[in-house]
Amino acid sequence: MWVVYNVAHTLPTPPQSPDLNPIEHLWAELEVRLRKHHITNKNQLKQLLLEEWNNIQPKFTSKLVHSMPKRIREIIKNTGLHTKY
Repeated sequence: MWVVYNVAHTLPTPPQSPDLNPIEHLWAELEVRLRKHHITNKNQLKQLLLEEWNNIQPKFTSKLVHSMPKRIREIIKNTGLHTKY
């Protein structure tokens, strides 16, 4: 963080920095899927994590990656403020 505030020629930090990392949306999807189960122990959690992870379709991840240009345009349009993403 020191660099953000002390080094010249850096981009200013927007007041509300949106989360553009597609993996965060993937983790959220995994969490939604896991919450549908009644998990009672660590072994069951591990098993369900692997099952649900493997059940996420490539189409879902592809959609996240291909949405990045649109997300970036939206952030530029809103000058770094809140977007629907």
